[in-house]
Amino acid sequence: MRRSFKVLITGVGSTTALSVIKGLKKQDVFNVFIVGTDINEEKNIAGSKFCDKFFKVPLAINEENYIATLADIINSESIDLLIPIVDIELEVIARNRDVIEKSTYLLLSSYDTVMICNDKFRTYDFFNKQGIPTLKTILADDFSKIKNLLVHSGMDFPLIAKPRKGVSSRDIYEIQNEEELFLIKKVKDPLLQEKGRGQEYTIDVFCDGENSISAVPRKRIETRAGISYKGQTEKDEKLISPAKKIAERLNIKGPANIQCFKNGDEVRFFEINPRFSGSLPLTIAAGVNTPLFALKMAAGEKLEPVKDFKIVKMCRYWKEVFYDGD
Repeated sequence: MRRSFKVLITGVGSTTALSVIKGLKKQDVFNVFIVGTDINEEKNIAGSKFCDKFFKVPLAINEENYIATLADIINSESIDLLIPIVDIELEVIARNRDVIEKSTYLLLSSYDTVMICNDKFRTYDFFNKQGIPTLKTILADDFSKIKNLLVHSGMDFPLIAKPRKGVSSRDIYEIQNEEELFLIKKVKDPLLQEKGRGQEYTIDVFCDGENSISAVPRKRIETRAGISYKGQTEKDEKLISPAKKIAERLNIKGPANIQCFKNGDEVRFFEINPRFSGSLPLTIAAGVNTPLFALKMAAGEKLEPVKDFKIVKMCRYWKEVFYDGD
């Protein structure tokens, strides 16, 4: 008899949450009842349509109210597994994991790990300390010192201005020359990073809390709002081995997606997200259903390392859901 699981997924208005739901519905090892939450009303998002039950929750920045609401849902619905999705929620839930873990299994790395990943300058510092090739990065919060900092760092144009804590490629500007440095002023808590060269990849990794279970590189052929719309899996140890190393040294628990550029034989990493990715369906199609791994972890089962996966190309399309116009 298949074991039944009640899974709570946050941020179901997001592409990432929908990707996780797709993975949960593709597996046939467990019976899964999906409870979704979001800050939007049920009929203002598509994701709620794919949940068995839905709850609107407060903004995560209202921390006390948000955690209390989440804990109430976990207890009233007898949730077996919580999968947080949205970056700001990751920090808040990780900070309050003692409250959450009283009643359910939490698929999330430690607070320290989440904070390193969610802060792009701390990510850069982590890469440097671990001897992992990365993109040169400087803080750009003092505009009057930018030109001197660029000379000292040896960075050259074009540069990328982005927030230290960014979401979905928002407020990111490519700066071609000194005259365009004013664009930094449009960014809250900005940093400057050299522009990556070569092919961009995202590597979907999954860890059991100690070891890397899987690492599936995906070539980002075309992206929109930071999400891959065309992509292809690739078997490349120059990407797989360092991604596993990064995940283990960061003590990732559960999913993460790691971004890098490969230019010839040179690979340079620049970002880590300690959660599932929006283009997870491509990894699942390659034969690595990481949401199923999450269920197995919550069930206390031992995970076996993934030794192989398929080469698959993905092209996405729009699909609609409809609600009555009342």
